[in-house]
Amino acid sequence: MKPFIGNKSSKLKLIVSRFLILSAISLILVFFVLEGYALIVQPESKTPLPPLFGNFPHVRETLEKQELKEEFSFAAIGDTRSVGTFERIVEELRDIKLDFAVLLGDCSYKGTEGEHNFFRAECADEFALPFPVFYVVGNHDVSMSDFTISRFEKMYGPSIFSFEYQRCLFIVLRILNAPYSNEQSFEFLRALLKKQPEKYRKRFVFMHIPPPISKDFEARKFAGSDDLVRLFDRLKIDYVFAGDFHGHARVKLGNVVYIITGGGGAHLRENRSKQFHHAFIMRVDKNGVHERFIPVDRENHTEDRLERLAIARVYPWLSSNRLAAVLINAAVLIGLIGLLRVLVRNVRMSRIKA
Repeated sequence: MKPFIGNKSSKLKLIVSRFLILSAISLILVFFVLEGYALIVQPESKTPLPPLFGNFPHVRETLEKQELKEEFSFAAIGDTRSVGTFERIVEELRDIKLDFAVLLGDCSYKGTEGEHNFFRAECADEFALPFPVFYVVGNHDVSMSDFTISRFEKMYGPSIFSFEYQRCLFIVLRILNAPYSNEQSFEFLRALLKKQPEKYRKRFVFMHIPPPISKDFEARKFAGSDDLVRLFDRLKIDYVFAGDFHGHARVKLGNVVYIITGGGGAHLRENRSKQFHHAFIMRVDKNGVHERFIPVDRENHTEDRLERLAIARVYPWLSSNRLAAVLINAAVLIGLIGLLRVLVRNVRMSRIKA
């Protein structure tokens, strides 16, 4: 019986060895496929933004030049970073008659060139909308070293601006936590005080981080938040839209209504209350202002995950470490050849054993 046991043990070792070899070869092939995929999809990140996307003057002018009408609507969506959920929201918005939309920041996972390249690639197709879309800068959209505010403004337009539409005033601010300063936004609001803000029938503000005015939502602390609230009162602001908190809250402080809408795709914060992914729609007509949600279920697209990995991480590493990439690829290729030789030898030995 001993020869039989020995023969069976040898076959088992050959099978295990073959499995390990095939697993290693599969990983190597995935490595090469991912590199190739990164090179193939990278040109998508160079596609220009849609003509009506961004905070540039020409985008605002498309609204300011329109004639007066009986009513208009706009959408506010915060914290959209996701691989499927925000795309679902965009599909819903395309079927609604809207004049413009405002993204309330944190559309990028991190403040890096690669992450913004992925976002731009999505904007060119999956996120494209037929009306103006403005982009409020969020704390995840920039970094002090990898993607500065000046880089953000070069790519998407100014981060602090205002425009008039249908006799209403719309203000976009850059409100971030430390180490960033919000003084430029405060100065911008003080300058608006001199322009008779009361002449507008409604006044709206859009920013990323809301002031900590309620226990109904989590809010980051930032210098000057109390001053900001007072400035809103002096400017007779009607609505303030903010994100950062991944969910929804509605708070009225004095005459100002604060709408926290950060359900655009990022993981929801449900430690305070049950939350849901959504876009927030405002309709303004002669009777006043009307609010409603566009709720959606969470979605995750494997293709978008792979595309983000390729554009935001793999390609930036390859382009920044070309010599290392060549050496690693050469070493991996040599390893692949060696594994294939071992596999062939393994197959031959299994036939002999058989």
